[in-house]
Amino acid sequence: MAYAATAQAEWRPDRPLRMIVPPGPGSGADVIARALAAKLVDLLGQSVVVDNQNQGVGAVGIMAAARAKPDGQTLMCSISSILLAPLVDPNLTYDVRQFQPVSQLHQAATVLIVPPQVPARTLAEFLALVRATPERFTIADYGHGTASHVNAALLIKRAGLASDIVHYSNTPGIIRDLVADHIRCAIVDSASGMQPIRDRMVHALAVSGRQRLGVIGEIPTFGEQGFAGFEPAPWQSMFLPLGTPPAIAGVIERAVRQAVAAPDFSARLRGLGFEPVGGSAEELAAMLASERATWQAVIAETGIRPA
Repeated sequence: MAYAATAQAEWRPDRPLRMIVPPGPGSGADVIARALAAKLVDLLGQSVVVDNQNQGVGAVGIMAAARAKPDGQTLMCSISSILLAPLVDPNLTYDVRQFQPVSQLHQAATVLIVPPQVPARTLAEFLALVRATPERFTIADYGHGTASHVNAALLIKRAGLASDIVHYSNTPGIIRDLVADHIRCAIVDSASGMQPIRDRMVHALAVSGRQRLGVIGEIPTFGEQGFAGFEPAPWQSMFLPLGTPPAIAGVIERAVRQAVAAPDFSARLRGLGFEPVGGSAEELAAMLASERATWQAVIAETGIRPA
């Protein structure tokens, strides 16, 4: 009888689920979300409809997810900007604390890179060159208020550099200008930078994160090289509307973690430049709290303001 009661109590969706994905169609986050949705079909017994809502740089989708009924039928698969962006721009009306953590899907990193013509193969060698000729080392990032921008500003502050920062709209444009010797250093995302690094089009000197990123594990972290504050790193995670009952949240968490642990899904993540995580809701909540505190301190130290 106890087993029957337990079985009857386990929640299952009775209609297709909606997965809100704030990044736009075709983005790396969208590719991963759709692959995850396909896995969840078998695990939850219902189809999962991916709903891209990238209006307002994703804010529309984030707020739609926050307002959704907490009945397990609406999920949100978001990237780390949901945490960082409101800290840079307090005018944004959303906050990651409006959501219930489910599981971190993957860990990425920002990477400090230089073209081959720059004769630096360690962070220390790079900083010596920049201090000697700061006018030659404008640091490129992939957008105002992004993790790469915050990391660039922090490196300038902590290392005592006189470099300027130039904002690009994406990493591929940065790689093209590095190879053409229009710029001589940049902080990029690991997913876009991984193949150029492997092809030796550029050299990587340091990665963000608490530990090395497995897919490019030969590259030391900023922390290993004496620079704290670079522990937060890009990620993608699953969330539910705040107030979702534990019985429902638990079923979804188990399904998401099982999907991420599947060999084919993990291999796909690594192929895209991400390290699979698939952690618990509690682990995701702890990571969010830690990264929020670090980002807040770094943003205050660097003086970054909204664009």
